Amino acid sequence: MIFRGFISLAVFLSLAGSVFASSTEDVKQNIIRQAKSMGVEPAIVLSIAKTESGFNQAARGAGGHIGVFQLSHATAKHMGLNPYNLDENIKGGISYYKNMYNIFGSMELAVAAYNAGPEAVRRNNNTIPSSTRPFVNRIMNDYRYYKNSGI
Repeated sequence: MIFRGFISLAVFLSLAGSVFASSTEDVKQNIIRQAKSMGVEPAIVLSIAKTESGFNQAARGAGGHIGVFQLSHATAKHMGLNPYNLDENIKGGISYYKNMYNIFGSMELAVAAYNAGPEAVRRNNNTIPSSTRPFVNRIMNDYRYYKNSGI
């Protein structure tokens, strides 16, 4: 009886793992599709989503940030998006990054502004604030990984 319980648990965990992996892959493909349609390099926004939430739409940040791209209520409202909706969260995250890139003209500064806000980057003479440097480094490392893997 106990042995069957362990087998059932093992089968359940195996199936649960494949379901979660599949949904993560679906999120990644959604990000890639939307990034391409919005004229944004998929590798950079995949890197942001990976660091922000691990591609988890159910993720909630300590500051009330929501979903895959950890949008704040204020940012989502300003953009006219529902951050709890996966497609809208992805659209909002990509749009926000694209806007930061258009303002600052470099991936690293756009990522810094995505994390700390554009005013923090401006106050730091358009350089990466030291407080956000680890975030930017993590994103850029993942970006290089995705680029090298053909994304």
